[in-house]
Amino acid sequence: MTSNKSPGLPPLFLLAMTDQGYAAAKHLSAYGIPIVGFFPNNKGFEYFSRLPCQKHVLPASNNDRMALLRKTAAEFDQKPVLMLTAESYFPFIYEHFDEINQLFALEMPDADTLHQMLDKNRFSTFAETYHLKIPKSTEVGLHLLPEEQLPGDLNYPLVIKPKYRTDRWNGRYHTKKAFLAYNRQEALSVCTELLQVIDWLVVQEFVPGPDTNVYFCLTYLTASGEALDTFCGQKIHQHPILFGNTSSALAADLPALKAESLRILKTAQMSGFCSVEFKQHAVTGDFYVIEPTVGRMDRQQYVAMVSKHDMVLKAYCHLARIPQLTPRKQKENFLYVEESLQMKSYLDYHHYKSKEQGRIRHLLRTHKIRFMHLTLRDPLPSLLVLAGVLKHLLHYLLKGKTRYFEEDDLTRQLLQPAKHKIQQETVEASTRHRKEAQ
Repeated sequence: MTSNKSPGLPPLFLLAMTDQGYAAAKHLSAYGIPIVGFFPNNKGFEYFSRLPCQKHVLPASNNDRMALLRKTAAEFDQKPVLMLTAESYFPFIYEHFDEINQLFALEMPDADTLHQMLDKNRFSTFAETYHLKIPKSTEVGLHLLPEEQLPGDLNYPLVIKPKYRTDRWNGRYHTKKAFLAYNRQEALSVCTELLQVIDWLVVQEFVPGPDTNVYFCLTYLTASGEALDTFCGQKIHQHPILFGNTSSALAADLPALKAESLRILKTAQMSGFCSVEFKQHAVTGDFYVIEPTVGRMDRQQYVAMVSKHDMVLKAYCHLARIPQLTPRKQKENFLYVEESLQMKSYLDYHHYKSKEQGRIRHLLRTHKIRFMHLTLRDPLPSLLVLAGVLKHLLHYLLKGKTRYFEEDDLTRQLLQPAKHKIQQETVEASTRHRKEAQ
């Protein structure tokens, strides 16, 4: 364990040290940076890590959380660096922002600026003003009936997902990030069901194309608007497939998307960790902005950490006001893999008999692998991750499907390349009919 009173590097507080937070702890602790990990009540494998010098379970109330942060920060001689990994902590941060800003080194935009990018209706206005190509989307909440909120000019299928994923959502739907609706009646039914679990939903047109048509650009912007570094990548697989979290990815050289991402984020006056996700339309080839991520580390951040663009290390040094630490030598010819998600993604593709399962097998043979969680320096969490991967495989072998998997005819159709052309023709016909009716 690292001593709290070490005269060395300032501590890094990770709120929370789960998912990409654990990946950041694994990566930065190798530089001798003291890690203080905060964890939700539902302790995952990350809680059993030996990497942090301190571990704390976050209380439920914001006042108790602030008291814990205040007490823990006082135990260190140097001002801690604070990094966020989840949007669910934004209300807490902004409620106590003035005190947090005094106790910790962090960079975030003000609340109104941040929510301009997170609120789908406000972001749509921003996109129209600054000429961003985005799929049509709207928000549906509890204040009105879904049919009063769902516009009639949306093209189907639609992706329906929570505005913020809460513990209640995760307890009910587990790893499921979104639902697909093929028509208005189905969309209204899905919204009605989901609003029993969550207060706000995002409803967005689906851009046709496989997982490999999704690209992302990660950056860190200082308060003055300087980009410490920028990294672009390409998703290979997601889970759930087509609209889930990244399970595997490659580095990608995408100057146009890099420039567009920086234009968007700087125009919006973002600061701190931020990123933009794009999807290339399978028929037209156009790139659509799917969503920005602002105010926190993206789940894909570890892809950049193990590349030549380690902006997490650069951000830590910038916030700690210390000279940049010498990064480890990295190569770009690597495949990033999130172990459990990739196993489930592969097995789901296998279930649908999709050729996508062959893509990952080829990449595993031709690229060096960078695992998000596995490390010899932290054996117990690594063993728990491997046990989880094995559990998913055994469940598939015994049950013929992965845990929580639901057969979806629409997903099966969307996985077939020929269907993209059919979908485009359907959209064009729908558009023609609306214009003729006007």
